[in-house]
Amino acid sequence: MNRRNLISASSVAGVALAATIAPNVARADDTLSALDRILRDKKVRITAEVDSPPFGILDSNGNPDGSEIATAKQLAKDLGVELEFVQVNATQRIPALLAGRADIAISSLSITIDRAKTIAFCSPNGALSIVVCGPKKTEMSSAADMAGKRIALTRATLEEATVPKVAPKGTEIVYFDDIGPTIQALMSGQVDAAGMSAFAAKSITDRNPAAGIETKFTVTTAYYAPVVRQADASLRQWINTWVFVNSRNGVLAGIYEKYTGVKLPPLPTI
Repeated sequence: MNRRNLISASSVAGVALAATIAPNVARADDTLSALDRILRDKKVRITAEVDSPPFGILDSNGNPDGSEIATAKQLAKDLGVELEFVQVNATQRIPALLAGRADIAISSLSITIDRAKTIAFCSPNGALSIVVCGPKKTEMSSAADMAGKRIALTRATLEEATVPKVAPKGTEIVYFDDIGPTIQALMSGQVDAAGMSAFAAKSITDRNPAAGIETKFTVTTAYYAPVVRQADASLRQWINTWVFVNSRNGVLAGIYEKYTGVKLPPLPTI
C-alpha cells in the first residue's frame, strides 16, 4: 500500500471513529441530569413571582424581593452558581417549569396532591397559616367558640376554603370580595372576628395596636416548597438536603421572619 492509500485509509478510519464518538457525546449530553447541567453551566433558573407579598415583590428600584426571592438567592449562592430569575405570575409558575424555562419553581407553591401529579415537590421551606383573629373582648380560643358569632371572610381565599369547614352550627359567616372590607368590618365591630392569613393578622395588630386585635386560634397550616420536574431526581435530592441543612441552622427561619413578621413553624420533610 503506497503513502496516498495509507493517508486515505487513516482519514476514513478517523471519520468513522468520529462518527462513532460524536453520537455518544451527544447522547451523554442529552442524558445529563438537571443538576449536572446547572453545575456545568454555572447557572440556575428559578421562577420569580413579584406580585405576591410577602413572598415576592418588586422593591423601590424595581428589583425582585420577598421571602421566596431571598430563598432563591440563598439556594443559588449555596449551589455556587449564577441565578437567573424567570418572572412569572401565579398561573405561570408550573407551566414555566414544565416548559423548561425554569429549572426550579420557588414561588410559594402549596403542596397538594393534584399538583404532585405533574411536578415533584421538595421538602417545604415555609408555611402559610390561616387564623381567626378578633378583639380581646371576643372570647374565642377554638373553632367551637365561633358558634353564635359573626365571622368575616374574604372570598376566593384559603380561609374561605377552610374556616367554614371547622365552623360549628350557629356560626354566621359574612363574606367580602376583598381583604380591605374584611379588615374594615373587623375594625369597625361589624363582626366578632375574621379569618385571614397569619401575615395579614400580624400586619393589622402592628399597625393598629390600640384596637387590641389578637389571634384567637390557628385553623390550618399549608406548607409550600420548591418544585422541580418529576424526572429531575438528583436536583430534587440536592434541594431536599439544602432545605434540611438550612432549616436547622436558622437560615430559612431568618428569611421567613424577616419578610413575614412571624416565626417559622416546624417544617415536615418529604
